[in-house]
Amino acid sequence: RTNHKTTMMNSLLLRRTLRKSTLTTRAFASSDGSLVQTSLYNLHKELGGDMVPFAGYSLPVLYKSPNGGVMKEHLWCRSDNKSSLFDVSHMGQIRWHGKDRVEFLEKV
Repeated sequence: RTNHKTTMMNSLLLRRTLRKSTLTTRAFASSDGSLVQTSLYNLHKELGGDMVPFAGYSLPVLYKSPNGGVMKEHLWCRSDNKSSLFDVSHMGQIRWHGKDRVEFLEKV
């Protein structure tokens, strides 16, 4: 069983390792330290998104509008014929290669 101190040390080691990779420049922050805006940033703002810094990105924590709010959002996406959108563009990217990549992704 792992204790809290070991978990924290592993987490710090992982972050230090990730910071050295080229992936983290894209995934965790811009090169000048400012917040990165996802492709959906303007839409989030138009819909009343309360933007906060998260992992180097500016992301909505909730929506301040008549249709927003944590409970309303929770109930909306669980209602019949409704759906929600979660912006995952800050979570990294994978590039698939190979002649069967489209068929493979359709199965995933």
